[in-house]
Amino acid sequence: MIFRKIPLLLAATLFSATILIAGCGQSKQVPTESSTKKDSGELVIYSGRKEPLIKPVIEEFEKATGVKVTLRSGGASELANAIIEEGNTPKGDVFIANDAGTLENLRGKGLLAPNKSEIVAGIPLQYRSEDGSWVGVSGRARVIMYNTNLVKESELPKSVFELTDPKWKKQVALSISSNESLIGHITAIRHAKGEKEAENWMKGLMANQAQFLKGHTEVRKAVGSGEFKLGVVNHYYYHLEKKDGSPVAVIYPDQDPGQMGVPMNIAGAGIIKGAKNQESAAKFIDFLLQPKAQELFAKLNYEMPVVDGVPVNEAKALKDFKKTDVNLQQLGQELGKTIDLVEKVGLP
Repeated sequence: MIFRKIPLLLAATLFSATILIAGCGQSKQVPTESSTKKDSGELVIYSGRKEPLIKPVIEEFEKATGVKVTLRSGGASELANAIIEEGNTPKGDVFIANDAGTLENLRGKGLLAPNKSEIVAGIPLQYRSEDGSWVGVSGRARVIMYNTNLVKESELPKSVFELTDPKWKKQVALSISSNESLIGHITAIRHAKGEKEAENWMKGLMANQAQFLKGHTEVRKAVGSGEFKLGVVNHYYYHLEKKDGSPVAVIYPDQDPGQMGVPMNIAGAGIIKGAKNQESAAKFIDFLLQPKAQELFAKLNYEMPVVDGVPVNEAKALKDFKKTDVNLQQLGQELGKTIDLVEKVGLP
């Protein structure tokens, strides 16, 4: 059963989304609605991101503001469940997640505070929650990486739907279906192409004996070593494997007219409702959308800055490829249907 494989909150929250966020200028900080008490001068951040990817940003924030930060790291689902359990007496101020679905689930439960920051309000509505309680801060694309020693450029697939072609039998690797990015990818296909098309794609992969590995790190290493010709991953896994010296290259699929474009997801952040340090939390959210923090996301993990004009680190800029036309908040609300479909098909 899929629900047994996916952590409690994760099973209810994962999805993929298109993200193309306009540039954010400097603007005056506006407190959240629930900011009524003076901050303690400290900020407690619950982060589902790996510490090496967020600590440099936090250190820059401390230098810029003088606010002391306490970081609690862990799995995004684990921390989200902690926020749910803490309820009206939260111990954290900010929650950082690796996907928008987790954030939207907490918002739906009334556990994130509306944020009236002008910077957040400047982000197009389809790329944040309607009340500003969460916002994407960096993007990641769903791509196909391939081993250049095993695949000729002339035979490369142009679409993820070509991965069900018999010529790729036993040659495609993906993460297992408990992975939030794959679940999100399927949600994007459901939204763009319909329920039946998504079901047929999953069945086609299984019939073609695609291999579902533990995670994206395993996928990228298997493609890099030549165990598989192709792998479906978030774009930065390709860059990490290339950095390791493997003979790999990347395809941004479904770019032709009539095709659905590349599904996207985001790392995002929101302010926990009832937190003790609402104003400092709002300052931190704004800081994540400033060029200096955006440059760090790009430098540390090849992520795509969501602010126009911030240089990328080898990866494509968001404006440079066709993306699936979806709404983050809407897809979060559709997620249960994706889990039901994955369970029905029996995807590994």
